[in-house]
Order: sequence, then C-alpha cells, then structure tokens
Amino acid sequence: MGLGGRFLLAACLLAAAGPSPLVSQARVVELPSEDLELAAEFSDVFRVGDGGAEWELLTSITSLAFDASGNLHITDVGPGGDNMRVLVVDSRGELVRAFGRTGEGPGEFRSASSAVVLRDGTMVVPDYGHRAYHVFRPGGEFDRMVRFPSAHGDEPAEPNQLPGPGRDFSTSSSTSFPLQRGESGGTLLGFVYRTFGAHATVTAEGGRSMTFGSQPGPRVFERLSIDGRQARVVELIGAWVPPGTERLPVPAFAPKLLFDVLPGGGFVFSDSTAYAIKFAMPDGTVDRVLTRPVEVRAVTEEERDRYNDQRQLENAELNRRLRERSGSVVVDDNFIELDPDYPVFPSIPVVDDLRATWTGGVWVRRTPQDGYPWEDHVTGGTIRPAHFNFETSAAPVSPIDVIGPDGRYVGTFPAGSGAVMFAAFGPGGLAAYVEHDELDVPTVVVMRVPPEVR
Repeated sequence: MGLGGRFLLAACLLAAAGPSPLVSQARVVELPSEDLELAAEFSDVFRVGDGGAEWELLTSITSLAFDASGNLHITDVGPGGDNMRVLVVDSRGELVRAFGRTGEGPGEFRSASSAVVLRDGTMVVPDYGHRAYHVFRPGGEFDRMVRFPSAHGDEPAEPNQLPGPGRDFSTSSSTSFPLQRGESGGTLLGFVYRTFGAHATVTAEGGRSMTFGSQPGPRVFERLSIDGRQARVVELIGAWVPPGTERLPVPAFAPKLLFDVLPGGGFVFSDSTAYAIKFAMPDGTVDRVLTRPVEVRAVTEEERDRYNDQRQLENAELNRRLRERSGSVVVDDNFIELDPDYPVFPSIPVVDDLRATWTGGVWVRRTPQDGYPWEDHVTGGTIRPAHFNFETSAAPVSPIDVIGPDGRYVGTFPAGSGAVMFAAFGPGGLAAYVEHDELDVPTVVVMRVPPEVR
C-alpha cells in the first residue's frame, strides 16, 4: 500500500448494521449516464514557491485554504514533519504575513502539521504535543488555546494505577481527531481515523509491562466547537465501515471516506465504493444522494497482479529519485509488493477524490477506468503525507465531474483535458493546488475557474 494507506479513510449504506435512519428519507437523484465534456479553460493567477524569495522556499505543504478576502493560507512543514509555519498571501500572490514556530508556549507548536481556516480568516491548528488547538485571529495574532475534548484525549493508565499481581488491565481507548474542514459558522468538521489503546500486565512476581497499539477508528463525522476552554464534540452521523477495514492491516483498495464542508454548515461525502454523492444538512441528516451508473470493477487475480506490477515500477522510480537527492535508499525495493495473503478489498473504488467549491458546487474525480485510486490521498483533506517530503505516486489522470450548487450535473473534464483536482477553492473562482518538480520541490499554483464550474 502507499504511504497514505496508513491513514484511514462509504454505495448507499451508512453504518455496518444497515441503512441509517438519517439516510432512509434521502431523495435519490440519478445524474445523466453520458459525459458532457467540459473544456479546462482556467487562467493563471499566481504561483508561490518559484519566485526566488526566501519566504517562498517550501518543503512539504500539508494544507491550503482561502478566506473570504481571497487570501490563501499555506501550511508548510520541514523535512522531518515538524517546524510548521503558516504563510498567508493575498489574491495577487503577495506575502501578507508569516507566523508559526516550534516551542512550548501558547501559539508555539510541539507537534502540529496542518491547519483549518474559517471563512473569516480565523485559523485553528491541532497540536498533539500540547493536546490542544491553537486559535489564531484573522490577522495571524494568537488568540487562545482550547484543550482537546476529553473523549479524545484520555491518557493511558500509569503503572501505579495497575491492579494486583497476576492480573491484566486495559485502558479505555483514546482517539485522534483530525480537523479536516472549517465552515462559516465557526465550528469544525472531522472524523476519527485511528484509535489508540494500552494494555498493562502485572506478573505474579510484581513485574509490570505496558503494550500500546492502534487500530482504525470508527468512520464517524463529528462537529467540534471551540468556543470554550475545552472543545466540545457532537456526533453527527456514522458512515459505513467496509468489512476488513476495522482492523490492521487495511486491505488494498479499501474504500476512502471523502468529504467537504458546504456553505452554511452542511457537508457532502462519499464512501467511494460506488458513485453515490451524499449531501447532509448541518445536523447530519442526509437530504439527497446523487448517483451515476458508473461500472464497479471487481478485483480479480489478474487485476491484483497488474496492480502489484505497477506499484513495483512506481516504487523503483521513487527509489531513483531518493538516490538522486540523498545518495541512499530509504524505501526497500520490495516495500510495495503485495504478499499473496495480503487482504484485498473485492472491488476498486469508483470515486477517487471529492471537493466542494466556494459557492457549494462539488467536483468529483473518478478513479481511472483502467487504473487505480490515488493512495497518497485518502483522507479527503491532506494534500500529501505530513511525515514525508515526497510522494509515492502522482495523482492519476482521470475524469472530473462537476456538480453545480443546485445539484445539477454541469459536465465532465475528460482525462487528458488538462484539468486538475484543486485542493482548495476560494471566492471569485480562485482555486489552488500543489505541483512538484523533478526534485519534489513543491509550488502552489493558483488559477481562476470560469463561473459555470464554480
């Protein structure tokens, strides 16, 4: 599996036991089966990263987001996944401000790698070292810290809390809660992707040992409020958990959970197994489901072998790039090879990425008809893994469907049209994505998309 496969991340079922009552009354709308081709007529606005200024030297970009003024917020981390800084540039690409540094004090990061930006420019940075969220005002000034929710921050028991000799003790699991999107109402939306726990044993001789482990977390959408000293969480809706993904190792081709926030606090999501795009209201009630009759490919032995061959070639290319950069091999040549007994999901996901536009439209990138999902992009929010300053594979070239804010099918950018799946949409048609040169140096590209596809 690609590096992104370590992160977890449902085709009209929600919850493993059956359909959720929040979905049972949803209106199903079938979109046209034939693609209406769109031309990728985007205009260049500016670039960040290739201008030569010191502040433009980027290493690993982990999030992009616009605010209502058209300012673009860029988070960039160092080679080791630390030393995160925030750059804010205006709609012409001029630096407005830069802030963020490693440290122990308020507003200083211990273990932070990305941020969520609300429309007014407020930025929220989850810091797992501080176990709190840093909140920065629209001007970049530090405002306050908000502790992680207690349900998501329980620490494992200390050894002196263990029971008597010869007995075992397991802590209640704690969860890691990534923030994926911000909304105009000032709250945040995310989902649990990994559960951590500890198991302790006291031997008859009085010795003690602790073991720690993790497993994929439940696919539950949650709304986070940060208006107090400690964050509060409200569970909105549980998504379908594909069989086999509730434990490690996660199967190859495991369906992603893709989502984005809509204007007004609702959100759109898909489990990627079939073309079913669900639109939810702020309380989590699914209002409508848009479908298209896109064929689902079964994973045969031949398909599995072909996938394995492709990943081997991509891994060899990754090693070549690493040798050129550092003179050493970081990834073993057999790292990507699938063991014959490695679990494989029975079908290849149909939807590969999903993004909401500033006005509430939706872009849906389909998995290539004869290719595979992008394994470096599985959470629906991360541009690239924060722990590495390289990617294992490039984003696939595949069709991108455009759905208007009213739910109407607008058309499709065909594969090879030059269209890209933007990482962030802003006001006035602004849109941004990240591209990399031969040395994996990132550049942020900002373009303007025409009104009909916003």
